[in-house]
Amino acid sequence: MAADVPRRETEVFDMFERFTQEAKAVLVEAQDAALELGTGYIGAGHILLGCAAGRESTAGEPLNDAGITAESIRRMLPRKREVTVTDIDAEALRAIGIDYTGVRTAVEETFGPGSLESASDRRVHEAKTHRPPFTAEAKRSLELSLRVALELHDQYMCPGHLLLGLLRLNDEFISNVVAQSNATFAGLSATVLDRLDNSSRK
Repeated sequence: MAADVPRRETEVFDMFERFTQEAKAVLVEAQDAALELGTGYIGAGHILLGCAAGRESTAGEPLNDAGITAESIRRMLPRKREVTVTDIDAEALRAIGIDYTGVRTAVEETFGPGSLESASDRRVHEAKTHRPPFTAEAKRSLELSLRVALELHDQYMCPGHLLLGLLRLNDEFISNVVAQSNATFAGLSATVLDRLDNSSRK
């Protein structure tokens, strides 16, 4: 049984090695949101917010077209106390192979300054330096995302794969967000799959 632990850690690292810059940016935004809201963890809802905050075709556009925006998700997420994104311990993401500063820089060079700023006002109320862990549901969604990529024979994982993993999760929060939008799980999934197919042909 003990041998399964390092093997699982290796599999997780290999999964993050597949992430595109845009997919890594989703998790950066998810961690930003978790820290700002003071929840102390990164949940499936935070990852969904990260998908909606991105300005790309496979996840951000389908969600926003359905009326699911980063701000609408933020309003539904649990909130404890706000903190500043500048107090993020980047080691929490670096531990899984994601360079927090590098991802932010690369995304802002592509999409413009402040493109990862999904909150209109990020004022400081309290500094927080601990590393928010992924919840079991969030980890499960990432595993489902990898399964989607493998099923589609895609070598890399982009935000669309992350979104499909969330839609397969059968999570109550995700269900509530979709229910309050103009979308359905089937319709949203079909749109994302179509966007992924078009993206893979480019």
